[in-house]
Parts: sequence; structure tokens; C-alpha cells
Amino acid sequence: MNRSLRQQIFTGLDWTFRLLLAGLFLYAAWPKLLDPTEFAKSITNYKVVLPVVGQDYVYLTAMFLPALEAVAAVCLFLPKFKRSAALVIAFLLALFIVLIFQAVMRGLNIDCGCFGNSEVSAALATKVGWNKIMENLAFLAAAIFVYLRACPPKPRYRL
Repeated sequence: MNRSLRQQIFTGLDWTFRLLLAGLFLYAAWPKLLDPTEFAKSITNYKVVLPVVGQDYVYLTAMFLPALEAVAAVCLFLPKFKRSAALVIAFLLALFIVLIFQAVMRGLNIDCGCFGNSEVSAALATKVGWNKIMENLAFLAAAIFVYLRACPPKPRYRL
């Protein structure tokens, strides 16, 4: 495959993944921004207690996390911030995978809380499980691809 065709394919994949991730994260952030109290209940369902902090982090997380998701989604299309946004999204997806994994291992039968608790979100809600983990791993791979494509090219040194 010649270099130009390969570059076009990678550019197309980059745009596709950025659109997918931005759409997903904006769609997920919107209902949680509108009703952080309901989102806090979804966070509580995971029954994660941090040492020293306990569950005092829940309401702060319910207000901060959706805003972070929305900002990262928008920044995927700003050339100066694309790499950072992809890294933030990859970190969030890795965190979600860990949280879902621990819920599966503990046998919790809960909705993931990914899209808030609105009527539309309730229709999209899925229980935590291996399918949700695999889905998030696919999104994580897309975020890593966008991050690596945003890395500046390495200089070629000649002796």
C-alpha cells in the first residue's frame, strides 16, 4: 500500500473515531449535567468507598465528571487540544472499565449509569457486565488511536 493511501485511511479513521467519541461523550454528559443528583445515585450504586474520603466524593464527582466529559469531547476538534482530549477520554474509559469490572466481580446487578437517568437514557441503559467492558475497551482503542495520531512526528536524525 502506498504511503498516500495509507495516510488517507488513517486520517479517515482519525476523523471517524473523533466524531464517534465526541458524540458519545457529549450525549452521555448532557443528561448528567442537567440532573447531577440522579447521576450521584448512579455513582453510589457502584458501592465504591475511598479510604479516608468515604463516599463524600460522590456529589463532587457527579458535578465534575459530566463537565469534564463534555469539554474533552469538544476539545477533540481543536487541533491544539486534540491530543490532551484523547488522553483524558482514554483515562476516563479506563476508569469506567475498572469500575464496571469491580461491579461485575462483586456481583452487582446495576445499570451502568453511563447516560444519566432520563427517559431516553433509561431506554439505552445497560446492566454492567462483560459486554459493557468489551464496548468500553473498543472505545478505549479508538481514543488511543486518536492520541497516537495526534503525537508530533519524531524528527529524523542523520549522521
